[in-house]
Amino acid sequence: MPWHAIDLMGAKIETVDTAKEFNLGQTCKARHVTDGKIGEFQYMQGIASCSIADWVLLDYDSGTATLLVDTNVGGVGIAMSATIASTFGWFQIRGKAQGKLAASCADNAELYTTATAGVVDDVVTGQFQVFGARCAETVTSAAIGEVEIHFPVVAGPDAG
Repeated sequence: MPWHAIDLMGAKIETVDTAKEFNLGQTCKARHVTDGKIGEFQYMQGIASCSIADWVLLDYDSGTATLLVDTNVGGVGIAMSATIASTFGWFQIRGKAQGKLAASCADNAELYTTATAGVVDDVVTGQFQVFGARCAETVTSAAIGEVEIHFPVVAGPDAG
């Protein structure tokens, strides 16, 4: 999805930076150039094996992203590019997004962490709910699908 930053000069939402270009944790709003929808993004350092559309845990103390797995708790975002270790990039935290979904997912379904790093699902099998996130289309197989996110967070087993 092509995004154009609207409140931070020089921000290229889908670009991987080899040197830090913005403060870690910096946020930016951007407009999707095709459909005009607004999204919000956060600048962080990447992690090994991170690819576009991966769900990540955002560590605000260190300014890093970690691939989301079923035991994580904290703020969540979606990688806008392959932001691997020692690189920097933007992670979507609000708006219509493209995220990795396991198996199949029903439209408007709540989403949950999985044992597969960077992937969420609508099946509840002991995983934690990703509050502020839902599937925005019906997906019939493991794929990158449209989701809606609003500052998603995983709060743990006692939060729901």
